Amino acid sequence: MSIETFRAVEPLYIVILRNTQAENLLRSWVRDNKIEYANVNGNKMMLHHQQAFDRFLVTWTHNWDSITVWDTWNRRHIYI
Repeated sequence: MSIETFRAVEPLYIVILRNTQAENLLRSWVRDNKIEYANVNGNKMMLHHQQAFDRFLVTWTHNWDSITVWDTWNRRHIYI
């Protein structure tokens, strides 16, 4: 698999939520905001589209201190 192919399926952002109800909260957020390009696995949500991340920043109503965001393309954390 070439690096270009890998990048095409790699999420743009990985949102990590430290909460005992993380998976339920993230799945609810995806459903309520009608996000098409997202996967939730445990306490991690993979966002594959910039607009999904932008919407997350605007609409997330839970504790921001429990959120860590990894920017996969720039290989860095985003501090909110």
